[in-house]
Amino acid sequence: MNFFNAPDWFNRPGPTYAFTLDHLLTVFVLLAIGFFLAFFLRNKSKKTITIVLISLWVFSSVIGSIYYGVIYLQCILDPVNNPFVMETMLPFHSCLMFIYVFPVAMFVKNKIIQTMARNFLVIINMIIGFITLFVGVPPVGSSVYSFVGMQSLLIHVIIVVVPLIMVVTNYYDVQLQDIKYGLLAFGILGTIMWIFDAFTGCDYFYFYDGHTFPVFKMISENVHHLVWTLIVVSCYVITGVAMHFLIIGAKYLANKKRLSTDSPESLK
Repeated sequence: MNFFNAPDWFNRPGPTYAFTLDHLLTVFVLLAIGFFLAFFLRNKSKKTITIVLISLWVFSSVIGSIYYGVIYLQCILDPVNNPFVMETMLPFHSCLMFIYVFPVAMFVKNKIIQTMARNFLVIINMIIGFITLFVGVPPVGSSVYSFVGMQSLLIHVIIVVVPLIMVVTNYYDVQLQDIKYGLLAFGILGTIMWIFDAFTGCDYFYFYDGHTFPVFKMISENVHHLVWTLIVVSCYVITGVAMHFLIIGAKYLANKKRLSTDSPESLK
């Protein structure tokens, strides 16, 4: 069995393996481990949390690089059967912005830039990673348990877990006013990719027609491309704002509960 791109163990002919038992079970187990890790780190030192966060980023970067490296090698060695398709084969998808934004969030000392990066990871990138866990399944003919399948699931779980760790451990203390920085970061990244896609014919942020992400195909084909762009941008912004206020609300309730528990009356 070719582990890199192993055939589906159950010989299913379907176009995708999303929402199959093996896919859902694997996602559930990986997310459970990630959530446990986030809560396990709550009372650890900042140094320990930093090491864990950087380790997760390095791991995701390495397995992602191996994946793209093998894909490109196949294109070079056998271009007839493995043609290079720029529209889908570059690591510029919106979820993979995690790979590029994380170092800024961790190592840039400027407070505003750091907040922009961290808030983007928490309010937008985490949502994209979670959604892609379910719809960004391995290519047709690949098993969830091949390298192709597992690297995709592991990377997207890390995209969810890293910002979760930041929030749960208070490594990044999300403030109400931070939303403007996260949306600004999205605006900068979105503009760069919009220009890149316009010149190359790609669609890595799904601003144009969404055809590289089949779940959007039916909608994008039935509306004007500008309407589709507004829909996509609105989805990014609305879900990002909703996530931001959800985190702020959860943080408020947790602090309120902690204060009530620590009050003199509760200690009697």
